[in-house]
Amino acid sequence: MSLNDQNEVFPAFMCGGGESGELIRNIDWSVTPLGSPDSWPPSLKMFTGTMLCTLSPILICWGKQYIQLYNDAFRPILGKTKHPQAMGLSASETYKEIWDTTIGPMFEDVMAGHPVSFPDFLVPMDRNGYLEDCYFDFSYSPIRDERGEIGGVLVVCTETTEKVNSLKELKETNRHLVIAKTADFIAMKRIEESEERFRTMAEATDIMIAVADETSHAVYFNHAWVELTGRPMEELLEFGWADLIHPEEKESWLENYIGAFRQRIPFEGEFRILSKNGDYRWLLSKGPPRFHNDGRFAGYISSCIDITERKRQEMEMERLYEDLAVINEQMATVNDELRTTNEDLSSSNEELQLSEQRFKSLIRQAPFAICVIRAEDLMILDINDDYLELVGRRRDELENHTIWDAVPEASESYAPVMYEVIRTGIAFVADEHEVMLVRNGIPEMLFIDFVYEPVKDINDTVTVIMVVGIDVTDKVAARRNIEDIEERIRLAVEAAEMGTFDYDYVNDVLLSSDRFNQIFGFDHCVTRDELLSRYHEGDRHLSAEGHKIAAKTGKLFYEARLIHPDNSLHWIRVQGNVYFDEQGQRKRILGTVLDITEFKRLQQQKDDFISIASHELKTPITSLKASLQLLDRMKDKGTTPMTTKLIGQATKSMSKISELVEDLLNVSRMNQGQVGLNKKSFRLSEMIDDCCSHVRAGGGHELVFKGDRNMEVFADEQRIDQVVVNFVNNAVKYAPNSREIYLIVEKVGDTAKVSVKDNGPGIPKDKLPHLFDRYFRADVSGFQVSGLGLGLYISADIIERHDGKIGVDSEEGKGSTFWFTLPL
Repeated sequence: MSLNDQNEVFPAFMCGGGESGELIRNIDWSVTPLGSPDSWPPSLKMFTGTMLCTLSPILICWGKQYIQLYNDAFRPILGKTKHPQAMGLSASETYKEIWDTTIGPMFEDVMAGHPVSFPDFLVPMDRNGYLEDCYFDFSYSPIRDERGEIGGVLVVCTETTEKVNSLKELKETNRHLVIAKTADFIAMKRIEESEERFRTMAEATDIMIAVADETSHAVYFNHAWVELTGRPMEELLEFGWADLIHPEEKESWLENYIGAFRQRIPFEGEFRILSKNGDYRWLLSKGPPRFHNDGRFAGYISSCIDITERKRQEMEMERLYEDLAVINEQMATVNDELRTTNEDLSSSNEELQLSEQRFKSLIRQAPFAICVIRAEDLMILDINDDYLELVGRRRDELENHTIWDAVPEASESYAPVMYEVIRTGIAFVADEHEVMLVRNGIPEMLFIDFVYEPVKDINDTVTVIMVVGIDVTDKVAARRNIEDIEERIRLAVEAAEMGTFDYDYVNDVLLSSDRFNQIFGFDHCVTRDELLSRYHEGDRHLSAEGHKIAAKTGKLFYEARLIHPDNSLHWIRVQGNVYFDEQGQRKRILGTVLDITEFKRLQQQKDDFISIASHELKTPITSLKASLQLLDRMKDKGTTPMTTKLIGQATKSMSKISELVEDLLNVSRMNQGQVGLNKKSFRLSEMIDDCCSHVRAGGGHELVFKGDRNMEVFADEQRIDQVVVNFVNNAVKYAPNSREIYLIVEKVGDTAKVSVKDNGPGIPKDKLPHLFDRYFRADVSGFQVSGLGLGLYISADIIERHDGKIGVDSEEGKGSTFWFTLPL
């Protein structure tokens, strides 16, 4: 029967104690190993009375059965399943799940006179219907009776489970915050809003957050600092808060703070700071160093939490330890050990949870794909919608799956890479990797920028892999299209041998291609003024006039002459498009330059040909017309010597006209591919003997044959005869004083070579490359000799159709040798 049931006055040492005291008084102790409270040893009564009036958690385990008595402060440690039945029960029964391995051996040491204590000690307990990891700061001390013998165990403890878990979560969250806020981590440099998000997060928390640059100069304080110190943000940024530190901690704290900046290492410490209310508040400050993407030191992000309440609890604990030391000398050691830090992070824990939520929100709202994977088993922990879109899966297809079960098509190439990141702790960065993914059931080839970023715990072990990716397929395709277009344009420009330029009207800056520089006679880029210096003196005004017109029409076009350093004359054609700004002012011009020297030369040849053709046709036509007019007048007089002469002149003029027309027709047939060859075998000597009868009949030149008279070729005899006649006619025309003209036949390798050599004045070196061009005449006057300038052009075509070669060797003053070869 309990003391209350007996309506007895309970002993004074059982007074108070709240719910636990009431429970003790309601137990019938006479049926327990302890017996009636009146018979308890004085030391047990004293410690029981002290326990009931103490605010710290205390447990007394008395006797060999370790019968338990505890106070209200200790009651939460027992949870829902061990209280209230633990009161008056053996500790071995209450803690049976850990008695043999943990508590039992410790109690035996204490009963042998050896106190035991540990900070943040891990104890797996089943106190709420399930086994959970609990942490305690505790001491087990012997309680001696009046005879000096040990009668029981005094347990003084404080549960630190929330503190230990909060520290773990704080460290992990700080790591995530550092990772999340690093400018070059997971391509966060692409998110211009990252700084604003950081400020929003910092301003929403009661934790005091500050940012200092690499010189230790403060660049940011959140509102919590303003609220604590009462100083406006401007004053904090300009003067800081070092003058508010308590004098006892100021010097040591500043040495710690400045030393961390010098060594670029994390700092941590506690100090008091004067608040706006005039009292000192205890702060716990931590700060990891920040580094730029290239490894340069960037300063610190520091956080401070108010631990004043924790400090007050520590002082209260110290007072309790001093009281217990008076009761029992053995408790002095325990009191010293219990003065260690007992951080109360209950309020911080809420902020840590909020920070975790913000971090997850950051992942969900990030404008790129993010997937968080547990390193231990590659289980997907978190993903955002952009990642689902990237891999073409639904959320339920990825959540609660391992990454390679969810995306098997990428495992062959990238599973080894991820394992290597986990093994080495070194991030893997992929730039425009070509990856085949089955998206929404359809295989697709994508280009992706992604990162495998390892996240490590306090033991430097990789615990999480953060995958950050961006689909750059469109960017790669667009770039390749642009490169393809640019390559086509480049090839077209190179094929056309055009030079390109880009002229900035505003800054007078000219950018030009190599071909552009070559056309102007330079081997490097020059200024516009230097280019204009190359213009022919008579054409320099054309550039200014062309740009003036282009300012109105937007189109630049003109042709001009250049004088190169070797004094050679060149023609150019300049074209371009002008681009204007919003005010209609010229901004730049893009254009091309084409060397049209050859075009101008051909154009001149055409004009010369027309003039020559007119002259060549006019002479025989005039002669023919005169002869016909005279014959018309003499038609009634019958045949006379004059009639015969006039008919001969008319026939000669008609033959000349026929020859000129035949040359023109041959050129037309050549252009249309209508010139056929009637090949047969014949002797070159016989063909040469039969040709050029008109020259032999004239008597002015002697044709001399040299070489092999038996050489035969397989060719079109009529066409080859035409070539030889052309060579001989040219020798007669351009070397009228060369009495002897040599026709030479010889074998050169596997070809037959036919040459026509004269001893005339020779041909200037600069005209030799153009002799076989259409309409070209070596006599630049155009009227000293007759002909259209087509004979050698036709001859070259005939020889090329026979798969032969044609050429000329000449030196001024030493005559000329025209030759061609035919395959044998």
